[in-house]
Formats: sequence, structure tokens, C-alpha cells
Amino acid sequence: MGKKFIYLLFVFALFLIVSLMKVEAKNLYYINNNNVSLSKEEYLFISDLFYDGYQNIMEEKDYNNIFYDSNILNSKISHNIIFDNSSTVTLQGTFQSTASKKITISKACATYCLISIVAEWIKSPIVRSYDLMGAYLENVKLVTSPITTVMNSTGHNDSYEMEEDKNGFGVSIKLLTSGDDMKIVQHFNVAGSGHIYGTYQHAIKNITLANSKKYTISKSGYGKVFLFNNLTIRNYYDGMTGVDIEI
Repeated sequence: MGKKFIYLLFVFALFLIVSLMKVEAKNLYYINNNNVSLSKEEYLFISDLFYDGYQNIMEEKDYNNIFYDSNILNSKISHNIIFDNSSTVTLQGTFQSTASKKITISKACATYCLISIVAEWIKSPIVRSYDLMGAYLENVKLVTSPITTVMNSTGHNDSYEMEEDKNGFGVSIKLLTSGDDMKIVQHFNVAGSGHIYGTYQHAIKNITLANSKKYTISKSGYGKVFLFNNLTIRNYYDGMTGVDIEI
């Protein structure tokens, strides 16, 4: 009786393991080269919040930041987008055939709000120096540190050159030296109810990393985020209009 019981227990355990493996395999939809695995729901969520293809370069830290809130997959995603052209004239939510780049701010809110800012180059930038991306936070606070990545078909790099202020933050980003189809992605989680202003400022002249950080976070600045007290440094950036979203 004892041996039969052990045998039945072994068969049941084996059946349970196989069943769990089948469930896991059924839920598994995509694995990238960094060994980040996604379900179909997660994959589609990332495509909507960022863009289809961001999954390819995600690392574990990105996954953990995006799915920091376990209920985020059940939330609705909202977007706000602007385009600009070579003269930095912008039209809110309207496409221009001469656009050189666009910026999108998106949100998905559950217990916390996941925010993404994506800058996409439609034309290739001539100057590839230290650009800026950041946000002014109005009545909301960060609960996870921003992750900022620049990428194209030649590769990708994360930037950790962040300056944090009491009402927001900015990150200096060194553009990739080669390749087209450049994108810059930033994501972070916030708590509270208020407004978020985000912007991407392109350096139209080569600038040092140290000088790219000479700003404060203010609604009076470029894109309602970056205020340069030094006129000379301010003139290094294109002054593109920012995006905003309410949470």
C-alpha cells in the first residue's frame, strides 16, 4: 500500500509539473536577447504605450519599472503627441509632412501611473551631442526612478546623467553617433493627481555634458521643463514645444 501510494503521489506530481509547464508555455509569447519574457498581453501593452519593437531591447530593469504596478495591464492607455519641423513650429496633435521629430507622452494608471515619453526622429539629426529629456511634475511625485534609453538599428544606450529637482527631473542623453531611425524612450511611475509636462530638447550645436546640465526645472522653461539661466547655453537647444498629460 505504501509503495502504491508513493507511486500515485509521484504520478500526480509529474502531472502537476507538466500542467504548469503547459500553462507557462501558453502564457509565454516573446523572449528577447536579454532573456526578458513577455506574455501576449504584456507585449501588446508595451507596443501601445511605447512602440512596437521596444520589446527587443528591454532589460529586466525596464520590465520591472513598466510592470511596477501589478494591476497596470488592466488600465487604459492615453496619449498626447506633437510634431515639429526645422523651424520648430509645432501643431498640437497634428501631423506635418515636414516634421523632423515627434514627441509622445502616454499614461497608464492603476494604483500608480506609469508615464512614458518617446521622442522619435523622422529625419536624421545632423548634430549628435547631449540632448535633454525630462518632466515637470505638478502635484505628483516620483515613485520609481526614470529610465532613459536612446536606440536605433545600430544599437542602444541607457543614460544615467539625471538632475533631479523638487518638482521634476532632466536627463542628458548622448545621441548615438551613427544610424537613422533614432528614438529616445523614458519611463517612470508617479503617485498623486495632477499634471505632467514632458519635453525633449535637441542640441543644435555640440555641447559638453557639464553644460547640458546647467538648467533648473520650471514651467517657464523650454517645453515647460528646462529653464536655462544662461542665454548662451539656452541657445544650444532647439526650444521644441513640450507635451503634457493629466493624471
